[in-house]
Amino acid sequence: MNNFLNNLNNRERNLIMAALLMVVTLILFFIVSNTIQSLNFSSKKLDKAKSDYEYVALKAQQLSNLLINQSNDPSEIESFIENSLDLDIKNLEVANIDEYLKISFETKNLQESFSVSDKIAFMLEKDFSKVTYSKNEKGSFTELFIINP
Repeated sequence: MNNFLNNLNNRERNLIMAALLMVVTLILFFIVSNTIQSLNFSSKKLDKAKSDYEYVALKAQQLSNLLINQSNDPSEIESFIENSLDLDIKNLEVANIDEYLKISFETKNLQESFSVSDKIAFMLEKDFSKVTYSKNEKGSFTELFIINP
């Protein structure tokens, strides 16, 4: 092979090198193109799977909200709130007192109490008849009262 290359003149060697360079470039182009197509296809599949997951999660949350909204059982409501909120709340208690459903909890500060109260109202789809916020040495204590239907 070395003999073959030595027998070629300069112009022929340059043509062979150019042809090899073009072949290598073409192979690299096909590899990169195929990788990009696979990435785009995978990205579309990921977006579809994410959309499907979000749809199912939303429907499950709506069903869960519907079931809990029809319930007046304090233990079910307490469990629902604990599982639904990802915030740091302590000493969550739900109880039936006279014609009210009382929800009490502690948070780090008043701002978190406001946020948690809003989220609970949204999740339960009920309006509070009375809300009390108080500050203590550990943070903030909140009591929410909802009229039982």
